[in-house]
Amino acid sequence: RCKLFSSIHIMTMAKTSGGGDAAQCSSVKPDAPPAQLLSTAANLAASFNNQYPPVTSPLSAVKAPGPAAHALANISAEVKRAACIRRTKLSSQSIDSGKLNRGPVEPRDQQPSRKRFRAGDNEKETADREESKGKGDVELQPFTSLPFYGDHKRAISSLSFAPSSSISRGISGGVSLNSTSGQVVASVICASASADGCAKVWDITKNLTDVQDSDNSHTKKKKPTGAAHQSSFLGVATRLDPKLSLFGHNRGINDVAWSPTASYIATASDDKTLRLWSAETGDAFVEFRGHTNFVFSCKFNPQSNLLVSGSFDETVKLWDVRCGECVATLPAHSNPVTGVDFNRDGTCIVSGSYDGLVRIWDTATGECLKTVYAEGNPPVGGVRFSPNGRFVLSGTLDSKLRLYDVSGGHERGSFGNEYRGLHHRRQLRGGKCSKTYAGHDNTKFCAFAAFLSANPKRQCVVSGSEDGKVYLYDLQSRLVRQTLEGHHDAVLAVDAHDSLELIGSGGMSNDKFVRFWGPSKID
Repeated sequence: RCKLFSSIHIMTMAKTSGGGDAAQCSSVKPDAPPAQLLSTAANLAASFNNQYPPVTSPLSAVKAPGPAAHALANISAEVKRAACIRRTKLSSQSIDSGKLNRGPVEPRDQQPSRKRFRAGDNEKETADREESKGKGDVELQPFTSLPFYGDHKRAISSLSFAPSSSISRGISGGVSLNSTSGQVVASVICASASADGCAKVWDITKNLTDVQDSDNSHTKKKKPTGAAHQSSFLGVATRLDPKLSLFGHNRGINDVAWSPTASYIATASDDKTLRLWSAETGDAFVEFRGHTNFVFSCKFNPQSNLLVSGSFDETVKLWDVRCGECVATLPAHSNPVTGVDFNRDGTCIVSGSYDGLVRIWDTATGECLKTVYAEGNPPVGGVRFSPNGRFVLSGTLDSKLRLYDVSGGHERGSFGNEYRGLHHRRQLRGGKCSKTYAGHDNTKFCAFAAFLSANPKRQCVVSGSEDGKVYLYDLQSRLVRQTLEGHHDAVLAVDAHDSLELIGSGGMSNDKFVRFWGPSKID
């Protein structure tokens, strides 16, 4: 296009000038190379300027452009117009093809940096990172046994802290039990269940305050560290009196759960029933009947209007909390259901079973959205959604914990459920095992696990173990951060507070103690 427009203007100029210019123009072909066109145009411009000198404007000393200048200006305008048309055409082709043509991209190491570096910046930044890392390590004190405990008459099967979403956070920032910048001013409450058929509620607020005051009053005294510190706590430990004792089940209790408002407590028992209790008075409100075998686990939904339970009768049931009626029964597994939980918005339920399967269900429709299992299909002893609802933590009887990513969207597939009148169902994508935690001992019993996420610098997975220890795994690196020793029998019941660095654990028949663990303060 550029060559064509240039040739047209050259022909026009030659015809206008006549004589030698016309002869010179006749020797130029339309497909001539650009260099020849430009040379001819320059010669014609010189000829024009000689024949038609510029005219001086009578109004100013500015010289008006001559005809050759106008011709060259026209040629330049046509060339720019042709180039613009070509760019527009190429851009439209690129957009239509779904790709944006941005030209060649330089390698990343050759691209100019937008940040200006000065000599010594890299060394300074490295030193700052090392210094901040060192400070963080100093602040993360090891967990030790706190100097108070609770007890039951038989093995402790479950333990759960009351959610802090309904209670103001106890400590400034909510990440440390020994921070001198704040005091424990809100209630820290824990519930435990036992094979003795009793559930107990422990209010440890005053005890935590006493521990903090004791730490602050001895800032100039060197405290024993590590095992010595732990032994000194156990030697002077105070036996707690329960705030409430919940009696009503005829057999042992397998699980205890708090409502999100901390107003109610639910218990699941070997007597095939569940019960709803007042967290203030200890009165029994509702009894849930419908399972045909031991009820092994239970959880509230975030709205506190539904209760889900898993049983040895291989089913998962949904209950209306207000009236105690069963609103849905899911034929979930082919073996006893050992764990159930709601996600953070209550739209999904996860269940685990001795058949080795972990399944995610749609709460509204009862459809199975996803099924995952570990290699070798080991029995599942417990399941739990992560606090953000994106992952599921599964404990299996091969002494491992697995974290499954279930954060993918939904895809639709064929489904023939005539009872619900559905023709399609949602299939939850994902389910890949993201991390595996190994180190504890769990091959016989169903042990609980929990997320410790109160301190962003120390996010852990807490697990009970049959060797009598509590294991703290680093959430990201999967390494064992610390083992807590103090029980004299297997530890199956563990839980972590959602806003404080506080862990609770319960031992089996040869121990029967509820112990609490927090970070030590070493001055």
